Amino acid sequence: MSCADRIVWLRRDLRLHDHPALAAGGPDARVVVVREPAANGFQRALVDAALDEVRAHRTVEVFDGDPREVIPGLNPTKVWVSADFTPSGLARDRAVSGALGPGVMEAAGSAYAVDPGILRTGQGGHYKVFTPFYRAWCDYGADDPVGGLPGEDGLPVTRAWRDWCGFLRDRLDGYAENRDIPAIDGTSRISGWLAVGALHPRSLLATLAVADAPEDDKEAFARELAFREFYADFLHHRPETAHSDVNPRFAGFRWNESGSEFDLWARGRTGFPIVDAGMRQLAATGWMHNRVRMLVASFLTKDLHLPWQAGAEHFRRHLVDFDVASNQHSWQWCAGTGTDASPYFRVFNPMTQGRKFDPDSRYITRWVPELRGVPAGDIHAIRNLPSGYPVPIVDHAEERRDALARYEEISALRAP
Repeated sequence: MSCADRIVWLRRDLRLHDHPALAAGGPDARVVVVREPAANGFQRALVDAALDEVRAHRTVEVFDGDPREVIPGLNPTKVWVSADFTPSGLARDRAVSGALGPGVMEAAGSAYAVDPGILRTGQGGHYKVFTPFYRAWCDYGADDPVGGLPGEDGLPVTRAWRDWCGFLRDRLDGYAENRDIPAIDGTSRISGWLAVGALHPRSLLATLAVADAPEDDKEAFARELAFREFYADFLHHRPETAHSDVNPRFAGFRWNESGSEFDLWARGRTGFPIVDAGMRQLAATGWMHNRVRMLVASFLTKDLHLPWQAGAEHFRRHLVDFDVASNQHSWQWCAGTGTDASPYFRVFNPMTQGRKFDPDSRYITRWVPELRGVPAGDIHAIRNLPSGYPVPIVDHAEERRDALARYEEISALRAP
């Protein structure tokens, strides 16, 4: 078997460290990337940045086209990949493997510390609620990083790794509390790197364990990684939930049809400052603080009564950290239709949430500049706002009552 016959095909794993597929292929295997459409321009830029760093240290052949044609067209005798558990990834890999023939394509590793499908309940089923999944995930544990970390054994220190180390050094201490405050830089901001595979959760957990920070802060961050893996595991078992309600009883829920209200929500012109700030941050940067993601999702589904799928698709088109399992199931959690869902009667009040998490309105006024100079109390009460800022497009109290009435219509039909 010549080196030219052996291929490592990179996909959502654009890194050189902690990479089982690269380790399996060895230093002489051809490294191949087939450019596939990114979720959006923000994520495409991050993919290109991660790929450039890989190419700075190893020869990578980049192809355009359909991998179902490109990979078999290279006539390899062996192809190593990181397993892709998404519905579209599984379909693609089945097609490529079928074209290559038996035993040619082999998975080594995945994007997760614990592969989807491994953890099972005591009854042999898959987990449907996060808390027991998290206990099982912690008990199972993660393997040690494969082949060293950046800065070790000649492995390059990448931009993604510097971002991670900066978080450990500067922001992990206090993370459990600060992560909920959108006005401060209290989160890791590495979700995009995880989405394109420039970082692996196995490496993060290994360095997190030895970080000099309070245990509650380290545990809070580990839980966020576990949530990502919980949603991936659930989607693996229920692939239809990428587009359909986890609870099928919600198929009869009365959603409104998308119209001008959706466009105003998407453009950050709802007249609710914290909602508008989040949507404008997303449009400008491809990222939104997680606390605000919950607020804008609740507003779309419970104030505007629009289907979660519409919001999930908008996020897909804009989020630099788009991940199909996390995105779709986070939206379902907010809408009340999903796994371990937020109770249907929990309808976030945009005014009180703004007061609680952005009391001095620093986050709001950063992204809604027409409100700069307005007292924070007026911003959160939505009073005495300048004429250039839109009036609220709905009455929150009225829409909350409407949302509860709609949920009550099907509450008797909900799965136990």
